[in-house]
Amino acid sequence: MQRRFLACVADVSAWIGVLSTLHDVYFFMKDREGRFMGGNAMQLSKLGLGREADLIGKTDRDFFPESLVRPYLVDDRRVMATGVPIRNRVEPVANPDGTVSWHLTSKFPLRDASGRCMGIAGVMRNFDGASRKWLPHGRLDRVLEHIAAHFHERLTMGKLAGLSGLSLSQFERRFREAFGQTPSRFITRFRLTRAGQLLVETDRTLSDIALSCGFYDHSHFTRVFRDMFGLAPGAYRKSARA
Repeated sequence: MQRRFLACVADVSAWIGVLSTLHDVYFFMKDREGRFMGGNAMQLSKLGLGREADLIGKTDRDFFPESLVRPYLVDDRRVMATGVPIRNRVEPVANPDGTVSWHLTSKFPLRDASGRCMGIAGVMRNFDGASRKWLPHGRLDRVLEHIAAHFHERLTMGKLAGLSGLSLSQFERRFREAFGQTPSRFITRFRLTRAGQLLVETDRTLSDIALSCGFYDHSHFTRVFRDMFGLAPGAYRKSARA
């Protein structure tokens, strides 16, 4: 299966050769049915696998909860249908232990010699840590650091714009260009990801988690959590621990 796929995709060996040398990059390939056709050592480690052979033919559903698989598949299909890559999107990615972390993701169509799309190639970097020096947000670094340190507090767009050294309108425009979402949406997703980790890793009550992650209204927390993960917080905790 993998050999037939690789034989059809033009210049795929160049992808594999270059990306396999990078130690902070997760690289994977999928065919049109969403089956993994390859991945580098970082990707295998993230999925808890020791050999690439254990990855070939599997799909996201073999590794990730359904609530996170759905948006992955939507993006994959959009890239294959339109041929337009997704570049540098900050998004939550599930870990094998059931927690969620932030990654910077890009996806590209893989084509055969005749131009037909055979699948996709994806590249991810950890959003936190040393790999951030590669990210293209320049003066937004201070904003991201502030959000990470104070996400549980009330954050105003004026304060964040000031940290970036931009006017409010410039800041909001630059942020959307860099991350494909508004600052408010980014903050909400950041809070929800932290809440998801606490749900899995602790036995704290839902109300306590909501408050500690910057949600001052329990019903609002439940509603936006369900919108992102497809499950209410309590159901998400139960599913992750099953």
